[in-house]
Amino acid sequence: MTQQNRSLTAPSRTPPTRSSIERLRAGFASPDPSARPMVRWWWFGPQVERADLLRDLDSMAESGIGGVECAFVYPMSAQTDTFLSDSFLKDLEYAALAAEERGLRFDVTLGSGWPYGGPHIDAATASRRIHWEREEVRMPATRLLVPQTWPDDQFIAAYIGEGTRAETPTVFLPMETQVVDGERYILVPEGRGPRVMLTAVSRPTGQTLKRAAAGAEGWALDHFSRTAAQAHIQHVAEPLVAAAGAQRIGSVFCDSLEVYDADWTPKLPEEFRSRRGYDAIPHLWKLRTTDESHSEFRADYGRTLTEMLEDNFISVMAGWAESKGLPFRIQGYGEPPATVSSFRHAHAFEGEGWGWDAVTACRWASSAGQLYGQQVISSETWTWNHSPSFRSTPLDILGEAHDHLLMGINQFVGHGWPTSPRPEQRHPDESPDLGRVFYASAALDDRNAWWDAAPALWGTLHRLSWLMRQGHRESQVGIYVPARDIYAGFSAAGRFDLFKETRQHIGEELPWTIRTAGLDFDLFDDDAVGVLDPRRFPLVVLPWASNIPAQTRSWLQSVLDAGGKVLDLGGTAQCGETVTDPGALLQHTASLLGVPFTVSDPETWEPRKNTSVAVTTRVVGADSPGSGVRIHFVANTGAHTESISFAQDMGRGSEGSVVERWDADSGRVAEVFSGEEYVTLLLEGYEATILVEHSGPYGTVPEVQGPSAAAVEPLNQMVATLEDWTVQFPQDSQPHPVDLPHQWETEERHRVYSGSASYSTAFAVPDGTGAVELDLGPAVPHQLEDPESAGLMEASFSAEVRTPVGAVAVVFLDGKKVGVLWKTPYRIDLSEWVTPGVQHELTLVVSNVTSHRLAVDEGLPHLVAQAHENFGRRFGIQTLELALADVASGLLAVPQLRILKARDQTS
Repeated sequence: MTQQNRSLTAPSRTPPTRSSIERLRAGFASPDPSARPMVRWWWFGPQVERADLLRDLDSMAESGIGGVECAFVYPMSAQTDTFLSDSFLKDLEYAALAAEERGLRFDVTLGSGWPYGGPHIDAATASRRIHWEREEVRMPATRLLVPQTWPDDQFIAAYIGEGTRAETPTVFLPMETQVVDGERYILVPEGRGPRVMLTAVSRPTGQTLKRAAAGAEGWALDHFSRTAAQAHIQHVAEPLVAAAGAQRIGSVFCDSLEVYDADWTPKLPEEFRSRRGYDAIPHLWKLRTTDESHSEFRADYGRTLTEMLEDNFISVMAGWAESKGLPFRIQGYGEPPATVSSFRHAHAFEGEGWGWDAVTACRWASSAGQLYGQQVISSETWTWNHSPSFRSTPLDILGEAHDHLLMGINQFVGHGWPTSPRPEQRHPDESPDLGRVFYASAALDDRNAWWDAAPALWGTLHRLSWLMRQGHRESQVGIYVPARDIYAGFSAAGRFDLFKETRQHIGEELPWTIRTAGLDFDLFDDDAVGVLDPRRFPLVVLPWASNIPAQTRSWLQSVLDAGGKVLDLGGTAQCGETVTDPGALLQHTASLLGVPFTVSDPETWEPRKNTSVAVTTRVVGADSPGSGVRIHFVANTGAHTESISFAQDMGRGSEGSVVERWDADSGRVAEVFSGEEYVTLLLEGYEATILVEHSGPYGTVPEVQGPSAAAVEPLNQMVATLEDWTVQFPQDSQPHPVDLPHQWETEERHRVYSGSASYSTAFAVPDGTGAVELDLGPAVPHQLEDPESAGLMEASFSAEVRTPVGAVAVVFLDGKKVGVLWKTPYRIDLSEWVTPGVQHELTLVVSNVTSHRLAVDEGLPHLVAQAHENFGRRFGIQTLELALADVASGLLAVPQLRILKARDQTS
């Protein structure tokens, strides 16, 4: 590539010098801007106003968002511009220039909606499937006209087998055809009993673009056809990049492969013969059977589809992007069947979906990054987060981000930011209409009532993303993707999503067992063994695999020869040691260099089974196993507070280790452990921290924040409950007394209020006070019995806690802003601003979520109705009637002060 994208270039690994830890500390305190979160920027219609574009970009830059990924989707107005019109392209150029002026990255989706396609795609370049017709035929010989139900049907082949519909033939034979007077006929031979005829017809899938903008409507393109990809480049990609300017674009993007049922292309027989060495047509009927004796052909067929996708779509798009000096970023999973190694044909890898203890699309992408040396792995993040729109809190957003970090993600692309006019207020006593929202996402823009917390939220994620790019991710277990076994099964079932079928094949117990034991894993496939060092994974698991190519078997033997372990899960691979169930894995992990820890009840200190604590580790400057600096991201992904204990050596077995705990909010070193036998953490629900382990205090020993007052022994502190509170809403002329807890939804005048209110009280601390901490209270586990009834879909992430504030509190002391509380633990150190014996005024400006406005918004339903009336039903809006389900706003607990005695008072 002639131009490298700033945020996609991999930082070089540094040797373990004495400056490594100092470099990491400095970078953590002031991380590279390229690691900032981005947002998917939806252009509806694509009707935009330039003033709205500038307002959006300014707000993003001010809040700490680092860039946009332009996505052009369905109209939400009665009239709209047209995709790829001159005026639309001018608006795109304007936005790209404005982003460049503000230092924001500007990515472009090479199409409208998804998947790729549009009006330039015709029957010759549209996605196709095999349509099968199955009929019983009589015994006499006959000829039948080749069926053509749809105008673009193309006959492939016909087969005959002895049997009935109820008693399926075990063997089918191809039948010949004959052209008579310009018509093609199938020649059915004479039979000796009941028979079944199978006819295979190539037919367009009929899939049109999902969520397309006006003027972008059309068929999904054939992802197995180089001609189709080149047509898309000519008609769509070229004008988009020319308008924005290649020099201004960070990367060009392809969303997930959602070309449903596509399993054919006109050149497939030719491609199959070239790649597999035999003719597919005589065997094509085997796709309709589940017979094990036919599995080899089905595996060959699935493999051929994957190779054609890679060679005729991904490589074509990436090659064109490279000619422009641009990285091609892809969500490389879905249909057609992409495998983990399919990512290698692109420049940048992206996943989606949360699930730190499962096989997810994020894990699919991050595994590819590990295999092929891609340092930065992005994810489409917060899709459906706490649906419907505007119900997400910063804690919801952070909790899902932690989940993605645990899977190896280190670039967030938020889903997303709707560009929208901000309608005028219709009545002085009513809120203005919200404007546009996307049908399937959180709305991560400045219409959120809690936006004062946005800089802290994005800043924390920026810092974590940068840190999780350093060195390489440590994974002790390699899980083999038995693609040939999976191909054979899913083609028989008419399914062609290799990622989803792999997830189902591997199941939930295997990845869960690995992750809850303090270990990490990567997926690898048959293509990867060509570049994968046999010493890469101390433990390799073959999950219910049997059809393993010779090259992979040879690599597995090399793993054994190098001293590694190979576990044959299910006993079908005939390689390595047989284990019967995933739970037996733990017997073989004792010698692995993971990060062992124990989880205990925080009140009784009794050990308990780990279900929610996870660790992901990055190694910087390691020249041998266990050396270098190790960065451990430790997260409590559950709702309950957990006590976690690590050995001082963090499982490395080396003496003299120093462990530093780093704070992602401030960028400072919060605590140093040196000489202790154990490192013990107390993490509240959805809280995370960073432990950085090295063999000595390289360079200057950092200034340490010190533990919070809550972590100090009770004998050295006192707890004072804050009383006599007042509250003032914007419409109030003056504050009035309030009893805490105070939930707004219980008061009729505030039941559907989105915004802020100020809570105030006064306090003084006694002489001899050493430190003062404000504690709003714990987050209490809160799990819904029926999440769907509250608007949460299966893919929705939400923090299952009731927080002490709904949703954030900006803290002022004597009129001066001292911080913002938006996540667990809801505590802040006031020591710097408090003088013993002096009366101080404490004010908490509490802001909630914007779903209250959404619940009563009259404009959005009108926009939806207008769009449906003028442009058809291109989308269905979220469950707006559930916008207020299970929402709690206000100051929901009674705050306390934790007062630590001064050192000379504690003896």
